Amino acid sequence: MSERWPHLLKAFWVLDVVVRKGSFSAAADYLHVSQSAVSQQVKLLEEEFGPLFERQGKQIIPTEICRRFVSHLRKGFSHIEEGVAITSRCCNQITLTVLPSFGGAWLIPRLYKFTECHPEIEVRLTMSDTLADFSDGGIDAGIRLGLGDYPDLIAKPLCDDELFLVCSPSLRDEFPASPQLSDLSQHLLIHDNARSPQNWPAWVSATGQKEVPVKRKLMISDSSQVIRMALGGRGVALVRRVLVADELADGGLVRLFDISVKLKQRYYFVMPKRSRGNAALTAFYEWLLEEIRPYQEVAQEAGT
Repeated sequence: MSERWPHLLKAFWVLDVVVRKGSFSAAADYLHVSQSAVSQQVKLLEEEFGPLFERQGKQIIPTEICRRFVSHLRKGFSHIEEGVAITSRCCNQITLTVLPSFGGAWLIPRLYKFTECHPEIEVRLTMSDTLADFSDGGIDAGIRLGLGDYPDLIAKPLCDDELFLVCSPSLRDEFPASPQLSDLSQHLLIHDNARSPQNWPAWVSATGQKEVPVKRKLMISDSSQVIRMALGGRGVALVRRVLVADELADGGLVRLFDISVKLKQRYYFVMPKRSRGNAALTAFYEWLLEEIRPYQEVAQEAGT
């Protein structure tokens, strides 16, 4: 390595972030520094290598030399991340990001099983609705509900899912033996904040009707709380099958109507390429497959 480069390593990292984020201000937010600090680091590189951006008003456009430069920088940073990941594997610590709905209603109640099987592995869990930025090396893998189109990530399908109505047995007794859609007009509908293809409009569409009246609606962003309210007999809940599999099995909840919506999205286990070969992560993924398989098999047997 040239003796003049070590003092430029920080500037190299800042340049990569600027190009990835598309602006000096976005890079500053990401790095938790001032915009002037970002500008100083880029200026330092431009003094060494020449202009790296074309300024068009507030917009910056990477020059050809900048694009080529950054492509090599990313390869270098990728090697560094892989080296750090390999080195840190000895401590058997994995950090996972999951959807709050899946984490709260399905994964967290089962994590004790994994820790019993693998007490030497420390699991760190972060829950978020947004797809994590795996580029900074802080997250090893994640579980997401989507179509599997995750650029630059390894995506392994876990299971599919469907959407239907449930309620407590006591609330089911308030419906006629053969309930009609019109009977919902006397009850509270509880649902989460999922997008329309995974929510009430999709279920209504599956009924073949333009509208299905309910007494009132209550939206709760935390799906585990939606399920909790349904268990308490507070209303009819629109839920995903995987999230209420245990409650249906033990009779805490019952399905209301045979109408369901098969989701186009599936659950995926996603990870950056640097996580490939992580023994602790492999152990977690294999446990996850075994744990989720019975719920997938139930769906297949039911013909969903």
